[in-house]
Amino acid sequence: MDHKILRIFIVSVLILIWGCEEEKTNGHLGDDPPKITIEEFSLTETDNGRKIYILDAKHARVYDEVIKVDSVKIIFYDKEEVEFSTLYAPQGILNTKTRNILVGDSVAVFTSDSTKLYTDSLFWKNDSQKIITDCRVTIIKQDSTVIEGRGLRADPYLNKIEILGDAKGVSPIELPDIRN
Repeated sequence: MDHKILRIFIVSVLILIWGCEEEKTNGHLGDDPPKITIEEFSLTETDNGRKIYILDAKHARVYDEVIKVDSVKIIFYDKEEVEFSTLYAPQGILNTKTRNILVGDSVAVFTSDSTKLYTDSLFWKNDSQKIITDCRVTIIKQDSTVIEGRGLRADPYLNKIEILGDAKGVSPIELPDIRN
């Protein structure tokens, strides 16, 4: 009878030890470590040989379907491959299948016509070549026009801008008096 109790005790202790070891190992490794880590990362996106954008980052972590990047700079090009806007963000995620990009934590975009866009996050939808956000945005045009609102859908040139939620703006443009 003593041997039976001793065996049960030893088996119980072994199960506890193995259970603890497995938990320690999982906690130590963390969640889904990257397959590759890259310093000074650069990626050029093209369409039939035409440059669409260049994404540069100080650090990149490559996973199965995404690349997570830090200190992001994206230069967008027009159809003649002339630089027309530059985006800066502290971090981003590139989906390697869709080529969509999500950037966040204080995003700034500067266009070649001196338009500036500021927001907390932006989503680049690669197949439609649109930028989208549901965050608050501030857009400052070269003529000092300021547009503020919540949510945005726009072309990458910031020529066609749709504010999706509440919006307000100030413009230095004086309208003619139409009562005369």
